[in-house]
This record gives sequence, structure tokens and C-alpha cells, in this order.
Amino acid sequence: MRIISFKVFCASAFLCLAPQVFAELVNVSIVPPKNLSAKDTVHILGTFNGWAMEGDAAVKLNAQDGMLSATVDLPHGDVLFTFVKNGNWMSVPATKTGNKWCDIYEKITENTKSLSYTIPAWKDDAPLEQASSTHTGNIISISDFDMPQLKRTGNISIYLPPSYDAKQNTKFPVLYVLDGQNIFDARTAFSDEWRIDESVEMLIKEHHLQELIVVAIANGPRRWNEYTPWDFVDWGGKPQQGEGKFTMQFIKETLKPYIDNNYRTLKNAKSTGLAGSSLGGMMALFAAMEYSETFGFVAAFSPSLSLTNGKGEPIIIAALKATKSLKDVKIYFDMGKVEFNGYKEVDELETMLLARLPKEGMLKVVRDDTGRHCEVDWAKRFPGAITWLMN
Repeated sequence: MRIISFKVFCASAFLCLAPQVFAELVNVSIVPPKNLSAKDTVHILGTFNGWAMEGDAAVKLNAQDGMLSATVDLPHGDVLFTFVKNGNWMSVPATKTGNKWCDIYEKITENTKSLSYTIPAWKDDAPLEQASSTHTGNIISISDFDMPQLKRTGNISIYLPPSYDAKQNTKFPVLYVLDGQNIFDARTAFSDEWRIDESVEMLIKEHHLQELIVVAIANGPRRWNEYTPWDFVDWGGKPQQGEGKFTMQFIKETLKPYIDNNYRTLKNAKSTGLAGSSLGGMMALFAAMEYSETFGFVAAFSPSLSLTNGKGEPIIIAALKATKSLKDVKIYFDMGKVEFNGYKEVDELETMLLARLPKEGMLKVVRDDTGRHCEVDWAKRFPGAITWLMN
């Protein structure tokens, strides 16, 4: 065990406290995919080094006996990290079927001396195996659905509840979900699937949830812009135009009327929700702020609180500062502790939302101490979110 830093805090002129941060020198090794060449580089990066691939904080793995390894200074406690090949964020660990690994979570203690992983493939490789479809229930898929506000087409999947065909006189609430390719089927998912179809069917069967329709909207090639409501600065420091308003216009003006006209829906805002994660989570909060006449409830899983404007301020915080009040909309949002090394940003967002909502009981915030920025963890939290929102 090593002490890696001291920071003296004086509570008074007579009392000084010196919190100590402990760490371990841990041997981290991987068995890489067979297609790794001698020219390829692999870095380990995570919360322990600010996700750095360059500079003094960067940690490169070195080849030895068919493996890659490095000795890494890992602080005690929760650590989140991944491996990146050739500095390309699309070249990260994946399964044989091409699904991206979630970032690796480890709890480091004085007994942690080594960590080892076998990586089947990189995300940008061709899949080694064909994934099987995992969808459950009655799901209708529509390819090349016209999205005039976005000047493109896209894929839509519609889950219908178990009694939809039998109860011909019944109308159902609707939940719209962004990043729809990740919602029902591992075969189409970028990482893992949310298993919303399985979760909804289980909750309905156990009488924890009323039957509903779920509309999954697959993202497009310009996801960063289409899922960001306000202008922002990308990770490379380049100013970008937020086009999230066009995505919301598409849902409100094109998709929702199509769903309402072709399926038996409850059309009012109280019966209509929007859910998303990461950038999609930020879009859900945007919907609560600007489209409450359409969406009466929203779920924001790990919303992108780190995305900033030209002034270096998180864009969601800046937007809320300019919003005096929110209307009657029910809001769920959550965050994993290891995503931001704490809950400071979550606390700030919660305080701002509470100050703007018209009454108590309209906000639920979940802090997940081991939660990652990952579909697997969002899938775990979805049942609790949807049951709270719809009850």
C-alpha cells in the first residue's frame, strides 16, 4: 500500500487534518485478440488518470509472453477503466458478437495486486460470431422511417403489450426511447441491450406496471448533434451546433402522430413519456423543460452532465439557469458514482430541478454507487424508473 498524496486541511488555527489517499501498484494485464499486430498500441485509461491517452498520465501496455501488461497506480476504492487500441475510441474491448464491453469496474484494496482480462475482439473489428436475436413479445420493426426534420430516414421498433390484440377497445400509454437499437435486441445493440421488453413483460405479469406501448427510435450517424439540444464544445475542443430541437420536432410532429394514428394510444401528455441515456438522458431533461405539453413524464439515465458550452459550463446547467420554472412533468434521473467520481454534479442538478418544479413528488433521483455509463446498468435501473413514473 502506498500513500500517493497529502492535502492538509485546517479546521482552525489549532487543528489540522491531513486526509490521505492510498493506492496500490497493480499489475494489469490483458490477453489481446489474435489480430493485434506489433505496430498496434494499447492504453489503459479511466477514472484513475482522467481518461488520458496522452501526456504524463497516459499508461501504455507493453508486450510480454503473448500478453500486454503495465504496472498501474490505482487508488483505493471504486475505479472505472477500459482499454483503447491505437488511440481510437471505437477500438475498445468487445464480445465475439461485436458488442462493446461496459467500462470495467473494480474496487481496489490493499489486497489488489494484479488484474487480468481476456479481450475477445475490438469494437471496430468485424464480429467473430453472429449474435442471436433476443427480443421478447410483439415487436414491430419499421426500416427507413422518414424523418424530415432530420433530413434522413431511420429505424423504429414498436413493442405492443400482451393484451393489445385481445383488448380491441383499450388504449395504452406510450413510452418513446432514444438510442432504440439498444433497447430490445442484443443483435442490434452497440454494447448490450436494455431488455426493456423483458422488463416490461415481467412487471406487467407481476402487476407492478400497467400495460404500455414502447417506441424505440434508433440513432443516426450524427448522434452527437442530433441528441444535443444546445450548442456545445466537443471533446476535441471544437464548437458544435446542437440539433436536439430537430429530433424533438421529429418525435412531436412526425413520429407521435404516426403512432397515435396507427395504434390505440392514450394521446395526452400524462400518458406519454420519453426516456434516454447519456446524451439521450439530456434530451429527456430537455423534453421536460421545453416539451411538457407533449411529454408528461421523462427518464434521464446518466444524462451527459460533462458536456460544456464555450464558457466551460455544463450545457444542461446553463439551460436550467435560464429556465425560471418547469411545468407539471414527472422527472426521473440517475447517475453512477464512478461516472463522475462522486455526486457533486448530481446534487447540483437535483437542487436546480427541485427549485423549478411546481410541487413535491415530481422528481426522483437515484444514485448508484457502482453504476457505470453502460446499457447493462441502465437496464438494471429501468424497472424502478418506469414503475415510479407510471404509478
